[in-house]
Amino acid sequence: MAWVLWTVVFIIAQVAFLQTFKIATKNTKSTGNLTVAVELISAFSVLLFIPFFPWLLPHGWLTWVLLLIYFALYAINDRLDATTRKNLDISVDTMLMQIYRIFFLFAGIMFLSRSFVFMKLLGAIIIVVANFFVLFEKGKFQFNKYVWLKVLSSIVFAAAFTLENYNSVEFNLAFFVFLSFFVPAFFLLCARQATPRGIVQEMQRKDGWVVLICGLCQMVMTFAILRAYQFREHFIEIAAISSVYVIINVFVAMILLRERSGLIRKTIAAAVIVASIVLIATSW
Repeated sequence: MAWVLWTVVFIIAQVAFLQTFKIATKNTKSTGNLTVAVELISAFSVLLFIPFFPWLLPHGWLTWVLLLIYFALYAINDRLDATTRKNLDISVDTMLMQIYRIFFLFAGIMFLSRSFVFMKLLGAIIIVVANFFVLFEKGKFQFNKYVWLKVLSSIVFAAAFTLENYNSVEFNLAFFVFLSFFVPAFFLLCARQATPRGIVQEMQRKDGWVVLICGLCQMVMTFAILRAYQFREHFIEIAAISSVYVIINVFVAMILLRERSGLIRKTIAAAVIVASIVLIATSW
């Protein structure tokens, strides 16, 4: 039952990461510097786990090419996520993120030759409807640029997530997670989304402990979900159970961040999204 343990660890770490990142954004001067600071904490902390897994590196050149694409996508996704998490309620941001499953589904049909399943399409449609529901407030849909940025982030994440699962099995798992954070952080530095001085300032803030915990939680959640998905025979169960964090996050945000506006609407939408994810994961 190791896959169950890793899935539960992922759920706890994911919720903790989302909450601490939202708290960290409130006092940041630059979401770019904050993003890289968190990524570097995640990258260097996971190095402690390298000795516990066999040392593996891929030999095929295609894997390395796909890996570079993955790193670039991850850097873009991280930068977009930092902006949306700062400007949207974290519960809304998390629900909108589940749109990636729709693009992941269609990518599987178009590029991985997966068969079309009506129930999966129905689940995807329900996720879209649930997100429209949570955005409907005061008699109209509350769309803004951050909502659209989140949709874009979801598309990028769907592509990155596909490559992540494809590539991770050919590496020492801890080293792969290290690369997954360190290289995108380097890309963001090169793109001038962050500076060394700004990164140090983020880590030396009065609430720098929040940034530290955020980075550790991000490392644990990424490591845990990749480790869980290595139990390939339980892929469906993991995909379904791991989605529970969506609704847990709504209630935790209500308590810690006092995100109580539209709580009933958010709770209903989160429950519907989780049910839809289970439908997509279990339909054949």
